[in-house]
Amino acid sequence: MNYEMASPYFPKSEIDWLLKEFKNILQGNASLSMGSKVKEFEDAFSNYIGSKYAVATNSCTAALEIAIRSISIQGGDEIIIPAETFIATGSAVVREGAIPIFCDINPNFFCISLDELKKKVTKKTKAVIIVHMAGMISPDALKIKEFCQQENIILIEDAAHAVGASIHGIYAGNIGDISCFSFYPTKIITTAEGGMLLCSNEALYEKANSFRNRGRNMKAQNEVYTRLGSNNRMTEFSALLGISQLKYLDDFLKKRHIVASVYNEAIQTSGVNYLVQLIVVPKEISHSYWRYLVILDPSINRELIKEELSKDNIASDWAYYPALHLQPYFVKHYKTCKGMCPIAEDSLDRNFCLPINSKMKQNDAVFIVGKFIAAIQKQLLCAQ
Repeated sequence: MNYEMASPYFPKSEIDWLLKEFKNILQGNASLSMGSKVKEFEDAFSNYIGSKYAVATNSCTAALEIAIRSISIQGGDEIIIPAETFIATGSAVVREGAIPIFCDINPNFFCISLDELKKKVTKKTKAVIIVHMAGMISPDALKIKEFCQQENIILIEDAAHAVGASIHGIYAGNIGDISCFSFYPTKIITTAEGGMLLCSNEALYEKANSFRNRGRNMKAQNEVYTRLGSNNRMTEFSALLGISQLKYLDDFLKKRHIVASVYNEAIQTSGVNYLVQLIVVPKEISHSYWRYLVILDPSINRELIKEELSKDNIASDWAYYPALHLQPYFVKHYKTCKGMCPIAEDSLDRNFCLPINSKMKQNDAVFIVGKFIAAIQKQLLCAQ
């Protein structure tokens, strides 16, 4: 058996329904391009999260770029971003004409540090992007929101990992002024390729909807273009996948929580628990567990752990190495260097992710975490 990091899942009944809907499209009875099914998915997703408006896109990268474009960047504007994120978070800032300001993280939660964030704010700060890393909303998220409001700074959520995550009952996507989600095949729910932008501000929505449609004035009856946009629309096929997946989101999250609980208990009660730092989730936060992430002790070689797990067909990986500010593009164009965000650099050097997906069962988790603990024990023995 292969234990994969990600494994998209569609129940048989949904596959039958999807094939019927796809056939209807292919027979020419419904639109191929963005149409009623995209609107249905937008409405269902925004209702689930609790946002007023939704703009479905062909990727989360596109959603991030549109979000930044919609806040009217001026020359010299700065956007603060965490160092422990995917390249798209940083590239979207640059592509839309803003200056990326890299910020360190809180080592306990793997998310942007509020204290470090406050140090980075200047008169040029236009926005802050928070990333709910691996599906974990920082306990400081609402404090960050309050701080941004006080400073008149726009808060953007990169919630690519966090579909269904919440803090004090508030879903990810309802914390910032704008939020962006990913439905890539590795994510909790998938539309193959796709993303979503959410907001509750009508003016922001109108801009985002226009930019998604090449800059078209979506209120005008005639086809007129008042902005410079691009084609970032979602197809009806993708929307149908999203409608199907959203029905099972709560079930997917429940299964991920079961797997994470097995991992947590096994590691905490093992003889190697002092070598593995868990991400402790406060009771007011519901983690979505896009990834099950731990931080290994510096004495543990994660490459060797990965090799050992692969012998039993267990996939594993680690997040975002090197840190965003150390990616060659930013080093070259922004003169970034090692030591700028030491906590993120160290954490990204030592993080390790075990498989977690909607197909896994409890006994799969027991087997995987047992092999993980054994791999660490073996490394300790070899070091003696």
